[in-house]
Amino acid sequence: MPTPAAHPLPAPAKNWPDSLAQLARLAADTSFHAAPPEVAERLVELVVDTLAVTSWGSRRPELLALRDVVTRDGAHGLATVFGDVVPRPSSMSCTLNGSAAAADQLQDGHRMARGHPAAHVVLPVLALAEEVDATTEQFLSAVLSGYELGARIGLAMHGTPPGVHDIGTWGSIAAAAGTARLLAPHDADAMRRAIELAASAALLTDATTIFTGHTGGHAYLGASVAHGLWLGQAAVAGLEAAPGALERFFAVHAAHEWRGMPDVVDSDEGGWPSYEVLQGYIKLHPACAHLHGVLDALDDAVALLDEQGTVQPLAPRVQRVEVRTYAAAATFVASARNELQARFSIPAVVALVLAHGGLTDAALTDVALRSPAIRDLAARVDVVVDAELDSGYPHGRPTTVTLLLDDGSSVTSTSLRPRGDADADASRIAIQDKAARLLTAAFGPRADELVDVIAQWPSRHTPRELGAAFRVAAGAPRGARR
Repeated sequence: MPTPAAHPLPAPAKNWPDSLAQLARLAADTSFHAAPPEVAERLVELVVDTLAVTSWGSRRPELLALRDVVTRDGAHGLATVFGDVVPRPSSMSCTLNGSAAAADQLQDGHRMARGHPAAHVVLPVLALAEEVDATTEQFLSAVLSGYELGARIGLAMHGTPPGVHDIGTWGSIAAAAGTARLLAPHDADAMRRAIELAASAALLTDATTIFTGHTGGHAYLGASVAHGLWLGQAAVAGLEAAPGALERFFAVHAAHEWRGMPDVVDSDEGGWPSYEVLQGYIKLHPACAHLHGVLDALDDAVALLDEQGTVQPLAPRVQRVEVRTYAAAATFVASARNELQARFSIPAVVALVLAHGGLTDAALTDVALRSPAIRDLAARVDVVVDAELDSGYPHGRPTTVTLLLDDGSSVTSTSLRPRGDADADASRIAIQDKAARLLTAAFGPRADELVDVIAQWPSRHTPRELGAAFRVAAGAPRGARR
């Protein structure tokens, strides 16, 4: 592994909080090899899911146009841009990949920390790992480090100020921490500098741009991961912010209600006493996470009708749909003029599922949303805040859906926590099928070999070899490195 250039480094900051010092030391020493088996397994799932989601997002027309602009100078490097056959510099790679990761609203998340840790950490750390030819163990240790550190900062924030989206806040700190762990393993002071430097330069992104389905929101995650990569490298080189930036600056400007960093001590076996990676979620629906309880409850209600032998097609028979949910979810009621806006609209996704049997790629089109039948069905969806359900968030995303049919009958189903969430009932097969489906959709016949490579990973294939497999799937000749 490369080390920072040999030059005098500034003296460590004094009197920074003991809790942050302990977090920095734990993050610097995080080891994938030493993690419990269930943690290692979940982390690998999150990495694979992030790579598959990013690959699928990269094919969007607006992101192909973005790639054309960003790569116009033909810059070559060693890091993979998903969907591109040419390896690029790490900064370019994670900017483009980050922009693709959230574009279809399929990226991971952490409900209690209210953000997307894997999407923020996997992409910059992979790009850097390809550049320095890190081992898989080094790569995964850095991803786990950034995830655990970042999620704890997210928990301390209790959300963001009104109108501010989480992207660019603690996610950038997580990316900087992962970068520091990769380049300066076991260096607690470098980790401390990465945390404080990233905290001193938070990006405050506009929630309205994202929640109203504007394409500019794609660029936020790309900017955030590149920002974290840059600041993490700067911290490893010795640059640092004024002491106390996390509590003095970040907590004031980026947090909704700062509750302070938790006191963390080593577990008996060494390492983190608990792992936030086990509390994260993997999305099974291409929509904002606040809509997932709605979609699960709706799927279950439709399944109950199928069991009862209800005559299909179902959509013409639905007179009204009542969605009872928590307050944060109930704000997503705007009409949708395009497929991106639909991913943030409860009436739109309900109408599409009822008409098309699911929130499929065929359903999520601008043409489908312009259909009079879909518009009429969406107008029959009522969204109500339920005080009892509201008390169940953020510990869950509780939602009840009732379908009222033309014969006077009805069916009701409730989802307390979406499938794919920490302790919900999504099977490993469903998660694996999601990745295989997205990779096949992104790369066509070339995906078969890539899926085989991923099935052998992480026991085989370094990060550089893994990136090369994605470029081959995109059309690069086998064995091409540059």
